[in-house]
Amino acid sequence: MNVLRSEWIKLRTVLVHWVLVLIAVAFPVVVTVLVSIFADVDFGGMSSRDVADLIVGLSIVSSMLLGTTAAISLTSEYTHNTIRPTYAANPRRLKVVLVKVALNTVVAIVVLAVIEVVSWVAASMILSSRDTDISLGDDQVLAYLASGVVLAALVSWFGFGLGLLIRNSPATISVLLLWPLLIEGLLAVMFALVNWDGAVKWLPYSAALSATGSGEGGSDVLGRPGGQLLFAAVGAGLIVAGTLLDQRRDA
Repeated sequence: MNVLRSEWIKLRTVLVHWVLVLIAVAFPVVVTVLVSIFADVDFGGMSSRDVADLIVGLSIVSSMLLGTTAAISLTSEYTHNTIRPTYAANPRRLKVVLVKVALNTVVAIVVLAVIEVVSWVAASMILSSRDTDISLGDDQVLAYLASGVVLAALVSWFGFGLGLLIRNSPATISVLLLWPLLIEGLLAVMFALVNWDGAVKWLPYSAALSATGSGEGGSDVLGRPGGQLLFAAVGAGLIVAGTLLDQRRDA
């Protein structure tokens, strides 16, 4: 409990963490409200599926920001050497790592759930005032929204694992953000050039992103829960590798 209390104080008292979380919350909520206000309800309007797709799509950005928060919560300690008194007070480094992972996972899940609830309620109220009703019980809406929450937790694992391995905030954040935008894109092009198109579905970040959709797509994607399990395995593998390496390095 002492380790948990100590890590929670660190997590909630660093300004950059609050800034990232506030942006992560504000961005999807504001965009969802604007889209609901200006959607053309006279020509099809927005269905429950459309609203869920919009919220989950926007929450991907929020997930990456929360993953950045998880990474910074660790790498900033190495940058400012606060990790040394942490490990001096808790020689069992594994305990510290596990507590940090657990806290960041809970924060990611709670924040993303709040984002989706607020966005859905706001969209529902606005669309209802425009004679368009949406329901959580329609067309696997809850499954879509749940996949967004799962993605946030997995990205926090991924970011934290990278932080354990790299130990540098700018480098870790760069890899975290460029991985889905550049690295896996280049790998997909390379696979296409050598006629390995089927290998694209095994790219972990892309697989997790595809799982936030319908979970269908035949043999071209892993869907749910395959894509999520693959990304979870990669994130957990990074954490395990980083933890083993951390045991052998100086703080």
